[in-house]
Amino acid sequence: MYTILSSISSITAERLTEALPPQIQFQVSLHMPSSQPYRRDEAVVIPFALTISTTPPVVHISLKGQAMIVPRSDEGKKLCNQIISEKKVPAQFIQTAFTNVLADVIIISKALGVPPPLPPLFQQAMQQVGEREQRYSPIQ
Repeated sequence: MYTILSSISSITAERLTEALPPQIQFQVSLHMPSSQPYRRDEAVVIPFALTISTTPPVVHISLKGQAMIVPRSDEGKKLCNQIISEKKVPAQFIQTAFTNVLADVIIISKALGVPPPLPPLFQQAMQQVGEREQRYSPIQ
């Protein structure tokens, strides 16, 4: 198996207007150039850039960093070799890197005073988790 880590090396974020419109549409773009993976010891490092902008222009957030795949078994080493030789990043690593960075984006959004760029289904699921009823009776 393997472990996937991500680190952010650069953050740029600015709020472009004071007033918040009634509706904001987020454009989220994650770039992981598959032509640029490289080795650091046994791990494979893949740089990424995440850009978030809005319509109308309210906020612009840009993060740059690296996703690192650390092999923990022969299978993981084989996968790392495949990424280096084929220069193709598997979708699972792209999804994991995005999920890891999403927490930072939420904190940055809160600091800027704008809603986080979460899909509506994710927000609804989080609200439903907070509204759950107690399923089990207390121990007596």
